[in-house]
Amino acid sequence: MKILTGIFAAVIAAAQSSGDAAAQSYPSKPIRLVVAFATGGATDTFSRVTAAEISKSIGQQVIVENRPGAGTTLAAELVAKSAPDGYTLLFTDLSTHAITPSLYAKLAYNPARDLATVAPVSSSPLIMVAHPSVNVKSARELIALAKKHPGITCGNSGIGTVTHMAAEKFRMRAGIDLAAVNYKGGATSTISLLTGEIALIVTTIPAAIEYVRVGKLVAIGLTADKRAAALPDIPALGETVKGVNAAVIAAVLAPAATPRNVVERLNAEFARAVDSPKAKEIFAANAAEAMKMSPETMQQFLEQDIKTWAEVVKATGVKPQ
Repeated sequence: MKILTGIFAAVIAAAQSSGDAAAQSYPSKPIRLVVAFATGGATDTFSRVTAAEISKSIGQQVIVENRPGAGTTLAAELVAKSAPDGYTLLFTDLSTHAITPSLYAKLAYNPARDLATVAPVSSSPLIMVAHPSVNVKSARELIALAKKHPGITCGNSGIGTVTHMAAEKFRMRAGIDLAAVNYKGGATSTISLLTGEIALIVTTIPAAIEYVRVGKLVAIGLTADKRAAALPDIPALGETVKGVNAAVIAAVLAPAATPRNVVERLNAEFARAVDSPKAKEIFAANAAEAMKMSPETMQQFLEQDIKTWAEVVKATGVKPQ
């Protein structure tokens, strides 16, 4: 029995030693960064600037691969089912990732269990904008109009995305009736708003801010409790309606069983990347702020976000189409 016990202990020790050695030599080949959104958007832009910075730092190429669709679940499932070796990572919006467990009853993966938190990258509030023909210039005016004329159309970048659920949260907290119009991507919803097909959208700041500046769209407010330093003239919706904060949180996750040493190395690399002059320049241009958290703190943040959005999904009765 002692001999068998000794052999068993030796096998375990060898396996741990092998795992530690693999982690210490990481990375020894290119890393695949799977982005849950289409090319050209803010999240995709952030993925590319951080990928470029990390490629220089680690001496291996970080290859960006866009896999948009199904409210980020296509990309998340792909990564969740990949080898847990640190060579396939998910770059997504953590808020939308937190919404999926309560929205989709039959996901092929568990967002909290099958993916390990690695590092946040940036945070940026969303913006609600209106077509000038709606003739409202503030959240207070919009609420008054919506109470007189229920069913004002409000577009978003897709059912279950944070742009969709942020609009639902505002509708619920303000006690008004908005008719959600779900598009497949923020660009399409913006075009529909510009042509006057719909009255409002909730979208990312980069997708709308230039149209606001030239008067083609009207900024109703940011989905935040307070104004953004980069956009001091645009009010926060929280100035009128409490509890409507929502943000795009660009973040990185990995398959759940990824070695701890690898996760910690990646966390440090992304923390360095967001501090680079190029990343700061890109973030500032997109009204985003760099984020840093340990994997453990990020996990706690995600778990709380899952609970918060579950309450919104339940209260609004949103269902996937």
